[in-house]
Amino acid sequence: MERAVKEQVEIAIAESDVILFLVDVKTGITDIDLELAHILNNTHKEVILVVNKVDDSRADSDVGQFYKLGLGEPYPVSAMIGRKTGDLLDVIISKLAKRPRLAKQDKAIKFAVIGKENVGKSLLVNTLLNRQRQIVTTIPGTTRDSIDSHFNYQNREYIIIDTAGLKKRAKIKENILFYSNLRTYRSIKRSDVVVYMIDAVDGVTKQDVQVLTEAAQERKGLICVFNKWDLVEKDHKTMDKIKKDVRERLGDLGYVPMIFTSVLRKKRVYKMLDLITEIYYERQKRIPTAELNEYFQPLWATKTAPAVQGKEIKINYVAQIKTNPPLFVFYSNHPDLIAPNYKRFLENSLREKFGFKGVPIKLTFRKK
Repeated sequence: MERAVKEQVEIAIAESDVILFLVDVKTGITDIDLELAHILNNTHKEVILVVNKVDDSRADSDVGQFYKLGLGEPYPVSAMIGRKTGDLLDVIISKLAKRPRLAKQDKAIKFAVIGKENVGKSLLVNTLLNRQRQIVTTIPGTTRDSIDSHFNYQNREYIIIDTAGLKKRAKIKENILFYSNLRTYRSIKRSDVVVYMIDAVDGVTKQDVQVLTEAAQERKGLICVFNKWDLVEKDHKTMDKIKKDVRERLGDLGYVPMIFTSVLRKKRVYKMLDLITEIYYERQKRIPTAELNEYFQPLWATKTAPAVQGKEIKINYVAQIKTNPPLFVFYSNHPDLIAPNYKRFLENSLREKFGFKGVPIKLTFRKK
């Protein structure tokens, strides 16, 4: 773990524009501070030496000792009460202003890697990036925060958002674990596609279904990745049986595609990337109104909506009014009386004809 953390420090230094080196005024200069200062003095990056826990002016006199680190002027702050943090922010902004602006990443495909602890998320990130971007150990919980990494595959740019392993809410006692889960849900909101990883040996749990449902409510593209497939005892029917069982458990999320991988052995990892790309473009797909109605009009004639309270229900036409995520409006004489099972029939028919693989679609009903 110590070696892995050191590697992460080196990666962070290499990738950053400005480095904040945080020391403790109450502890003074430690051996670790000296070691890190030696590393930072050999970089060509902007380094800001920040002395924390300087809660009032009485501690200002103790700040001078940190000049010995050779990193320039130390900036005293108190993170606890916010003392002089505004001044520090001004220094950070001034140094960042010297850096060249990067091009916007709006065209990159963003996908979040979600899942419980120790299912192989960080190993997947490292495999896709072909380097040790995340700490990978057998110790669960080594990823505490969400981290964005950029890479290219087949002339497309991707942003992969790695997240902390999800814990059951009942087990979240530490503040740090609470915020790890919170950041995971924020990562879902920022992504185009959610890659939900499941341990193929353990199978799908109630929490897996719950998180997938929440991702679907955010209208994100969805993929279920069953990792550690190489550890499962199987025959030629095992995969189909698991898919059938999972679809039954997922209920309304039965449209979510599944892929069975072994990240450790690099099996189907890039097939997963192809699927992410496909789903990303499925979210942006728009079906012309004429094509929609050409398909649905004969369907409504043969399979009409059931009458309610003696009222005959007719659907006149449908239009797609939004993409990314897709939104369809069905116009009817009694939109409020259309039964839920008929709505599901319309959605299933829409998917059967036009696809939308792995994409939650929304159907609304309005009065003609």
